[in-house]
Amino acid sequence: MKYIKKKIIKGHSYYYFEYYLGLKEKKTYTQYLGLELPDNLKERMVEYFKDIASLVIQNLDVPYFYSVKSIENARFTNILQNHELFEKDMRLFRTLFYILFVLNSNRSEGSRVTQSDIERVMTRSIKPKTMIEKEIVNSIKAINFAFSDDMKWNVKSIKKIHHYLFWNIEPDVAGKFKKVNNIIGNSSTTHWKKVSSEMKKLLEWFHTHKKTMYPPQLTLEFHWRFESIHPFQDGNGRVGRILLNSFLVEQGYAPVIYFTNNHRSYCHAIEHARNGKTSPLAKHYVLSVTKTRKSLKQYKDTKIIRGGSSKVGRWEIQKGKIKLH
Repeated sequence: MKYIKKKIIKGHSYYYFEYYLGLKEKKTYTQYLGLELPDNLKERMVEYFKDIASLVIQNLDVPYFYSVKSIENARFTNILQNHELFEKDMRLFRTLFYILFVLNSNRSEGSRVTQSDIERVMTRSIKPKTMIEKEIVNSIKAINFAFSDDMKWNVKSIKKIHHYLFWNIEPDVAGKFKKVNNIIGNSSTTHWKKVSSEMKKLLEWFHTHKKTMYPPQLTLEFHWRFESIHPFQDGNGRVGRILLNSFLVEQGYAPVIYFTNNHRSYCHAIEHARNGKTSPLAKHYVLSVTKTRKSLKQYKDTKIIRGGSSKVGRWEIQKGKIKLH
């Protein structure tokens, strides 16, 4: 079992909880469990991961964020949920996340999709016929791909996400970079003839900084740069938010929802970042992380959805030691 170690000493078995931290002062977090695995192992692990989060927070210094506490607490809650003991909770969490993410991300771009529409598609076996049903199914497939180990951080994968979203809605533009200039609000974006070269530069920048930057900072920087390029004719916001969460999930961080009722401040934060002021975007992200956790808990408590959906794919989460940036 993950994080559970069995040691044989003089013929006797001893069980320990161990989590590799990699901190200078404390390489490994260890707790003795007993001669047998305790009945309250799940409850103990919840407390252990709270301790681990506190230790990591104490050793993190990321000036980009005014606070990393919410980010790291959500991160270790997410890591805990992915343990085999919490599989049922994990499947439900992912299903609820898909529903609220698709609802808010798509409605922010003018979609008329409703929560009940998404719930129906997620919980029933249907063949999409209406545009709304196609939009929902396409979004689920795009997220599944982006969160899987098939996702590679290159132009081909980014185009594939866009293709999943639009292949049967706008087939002429699905998976293709724009051929006409577009804007964000009142601001211009990259000229369509320069999109390929600018996307290449962005991905080179991403891979250069991937091992050195704090993951949430890296994905936010990538996000506003991607939105500044606005490489597709339509769907850039949806693709961008899927990409943002793809990297967070890959690095073990909790996925985040940018809520429709905060869309204006989200857009303003991106505009500020484009003008060299990144603190509003960082603050908006931290607040959204907290709001995502609260909203998912409230949604779970309604018991409208009681179990995980088979439509949710496997999430590829990076294994190994904690990285401190």
